[in-house]
Amino acid sequence: MEKENQNFLEVQNLSVIIKERFLVKNVSFSMKKGACYGIVGEQKSGKTSLIKAISGSLPISPGQVFIDGQDIFLNKKVLRRVSTCFDPPVFFKYQTVFENMKYLSHLSESYDKVKIMRALNKFNLAHKARTRVKNLSYYERKLMGLAVGLVTNPDLLLIDEPFKNLPEKHLNLVYDTLNQFRKEGKTLIITSENLEGVEKFCEKIIFVESRQIKDILENKQIFKFTDDKDYAFVKVKYPHYIGKLLSDEFGLRVKLLDKRIIFEADEDKVAEIVHFLTKKRLAVYRAGYLNRSAEKVLAGLTPFFKEEK
Repeated sequence: MEKENQNFLEVQNLSVIIKERFLVKNVSFSMKKGACYGIVGEQKSGKTSLIKAISGSLPISPGQVFIDGQDIFLNKKVLRRVSTCFDPPVFFKYQTVFENMKYLSHLSESYDKVKIMRALNKFNLAHKARTRVKNLSYYERKLMGLAVGLVTNPDLLLIDEPFKNLPEKHLNLVYDTLNQFRKEGKTLIITSENLEGVEKFCEKIIFVESRQIKDILENKQIFKFTDDKDYAFVKVKYPHYIGKLLSDEFGLRVKLLDKRIIFEADEDKVAEIVHFLTKKRLAVYRAGYLNRSAEKVLAGLTPFFKEEK
């Protein structure tokens, strides 16, 4: 009974610091066996670095990662139960698909020709086994990356941007494969810039920004951030300085999201703000409204630039 209630994955106060720069900062969360979480954030928000750290590919300082109760750095054998698929996938481009699969399987000590061909067949790539990787299309390399991740039959699969830039026929193939993986009781983490696709699988979404967790929301909680408000934005070079300027000049409650200043305003107010900044010779790279669900949620979670008492 105690084993059933135990978290399969525990990430505790995890940070990754390379050359005095945070790639991941003080991240903590846990997952039960068979759960599926999404990690959603903009480019360079820390999504890929986080799954690299969980898979043991990046040094952790400080923090700990436990898989099925075992510290990944004290018992490295537990990492054989983990597979990671990065975007874009990296292969030996002058070797064949099968040769790449064989080599990468050996790294997990589970080389098996039949398993390799089955994994390739899941993504309609079996007929490409003797093709050099350099001759594969972008889509085929991406699907091959997923095949590599599944060939070792992992208990925990970490996938980086599996739906990005895939046409519908390939998307359906990925959806079907991941659904089957989940039915087998396996644990899954998917990173993405968008909510679309991720929300089909994940019961919880971890929103990250500036290499930290902003919040962890259940699927049903997300709608309150995407349906009730429209956020306007201006993208500028100095968001902190200009954010304070807009707050003081227009009395706006503004938020910072990467290089963008977010606020609630109609089209006339946005035009007035752009005109104001232009007159002051402050460059505005872009202005408009947030339209992606993930951006709206992050805007709703990001603290106000000018905090109210």
